[in-house]
Amino acid sequence: TVKEADSLKNQGLLMPALIKYATEFAQTGSQDVSYKIASTSALLWTSKMRDTSFYFLNYAVKKDSTLKALYDPQFLSLINDPRWDEIEATQIRKYESKHGPIKNQPFARELFRMVIKDQGFMYAGNIERRKYLQNGGYFGTPAIFPVLAMEEKNMMQNQKRLFELLDKYGWPRASEVTEYAAAGAALVINHSNYETRVKYFPMLEEAFKKGEAQPLRYAKMSDRLLVEEGKQQLYGTQIKFVNGVREPELIKDPQYVDKRRAEIGLGPLAPYLKERFEIDWQVVQKK
Repeated sequence: TVKEADSLKNQGLLMPALIKYATEFAQTGSQDVSYKIASTSALLWTSKMRDTSFYFLNYAVKKDSTLKALYDPQFLSLINDPRWDEIEATQIRKYESKHGPIKNQPFARELFRMVIKDQGFMYAGNIERRKYLQNGGYFGTPAIFPVLAMEEKNMMQNQKRLFELLDKYGWPRASEVTEYAAAGAALVINHSNYETRVKYFPMLEEAFKKGEAQPLRYAKMSDRLLVEEGKQQLYGTQIKFVNGVREPELIKDPQYVDKRRAEIGLGPLAPYLKERFEIDWQVVQKK
């Protein structure tokens, strides 16, 4: 039942998915299913569904001491509700009791919300982007255009606020804001423009070399800058479309890409491309 619900959700059929999840929850009381109900309800954006989302989210995280919910983009419709402040405070308190204090909690909280704002419209956007490819370059509905506009607005707001925070605190370190929050800064910068990436990449690179930034965030921004400068990427994170088909941008010495990825803490490229982009990449690797 859960697999069927997940499939419906991936197609954009949220209400049918909710019915399936509810059936499973009634039988098992599973906290994992409760989380799925909460995230799916939040994607529906109505006040009634927000109430439903908070109800099931509180149940889902009752025994959860992680910060997963705080950077889950499916909860974009919840973050301006006072009840979200309570979720944040509770999860951070439980996390700190297990892992120790978050040294710069105000910065961490803002970064978590930036991740949600940056990615929050990706659910609707990606469904329509798939239709765009299937329909030969046409979206399935004009409703996508205001969604894309809101996505752009959120990105601009994120960038403005992040620049202020970087001036105040410097680049966020994983040891000060958690690894998940620190990744938010790289995410926002990587979605800005070339000039901004050039300006802030050295700060990300320094943090990465000190073990204070995620390898994937470092690799993505490094590769993106190389591609923008007309060079070959090193880690295979940048994708292009050729005749409507996804493939990696040119990779320097592709037979050694897994070796380079391993050196910075990333797994092999082929599974990454298959899982993220459904690309079958079959270049024999050398050590």
